[in-house]
Amino acid sequence: MWGIVAKMSKHDKPFYGEEILRDEQEAYIESLLKKYCKEKADASLKQKIWDELQAEKTAGRITIPFKVILDQDPAGNFAPQIKVILDSKV
Repeated sequence: MWGIVAKMSKHDKPFYGEEILRDEQEAYIESLLKKYCKEKADASLKQKIWDELQAEKTAGRITIPFKVILDQDPAGNFAPQIKVILDSKV
């Protein structure tokens, strides 16, 4: 399971002087990640997602800063989740 957490508000200043269209970036990232929704959330999936997003950033198709985290319940009551945090302050 994966999800996108968007924290950037419309009042944030441009990152590195570049305007970021958060809604478009979020939609593009969601479309990239759809292929991973059936996979088990673990460290290897986290790395695959990070690698793909980093490649997209290098190619210039993603400009918003992101962070990929693996969220695990210490008690084991809930399945692990991978979250992509979109924020100008990561």
